[in-house]
Amino acid sequence: MKLDKNGWGTMEMLLLSGGLLLALIVAIFFIFQLYGSLGGAVGNKQYIDLENSLEEAANRYIEDKNVAVNGEYKISYETLNSNGYITRLKDIDGNDCTGYVRITNVDSINHYAAYISCKNYQTLNY
Repeated sequence: MKLDKNGWGTMEMLLLSGGLLLALIVAIFFIFQLYGSLGGAVGNKQYIDLENSLEEAANRYIEDKNVAVNGEYKISYETLNSNGYITRLKDIDGNDCTGYVRITNVDSINHYAAYISCKNYQTLNY
């Protein structure tokens, strides 16, 4: 690279810009390799939606059956499914999932926490 009193030339600037662009493309490639595809974030949202639907089904079950929750109560996915409160839990690949909902009563308020287990995903502390 020749530097003189006029600064950088057009050719030097194009080469430097091209090198920076190539480095950016390589960095993006490795980021995708590290984190998978962008579909991973969508897939996690899908599992969260499954957990939410399981919580909603448990809430309807508790209200319809007038179940008194003292302390902690667990309802399995199989119980909710067999009573018609939820359909089959399937992940984005069509694999069946299973799970349960833990209901804790604190100050006369029920708190619902769903836990699911699928082929490629499992809720933390399942």
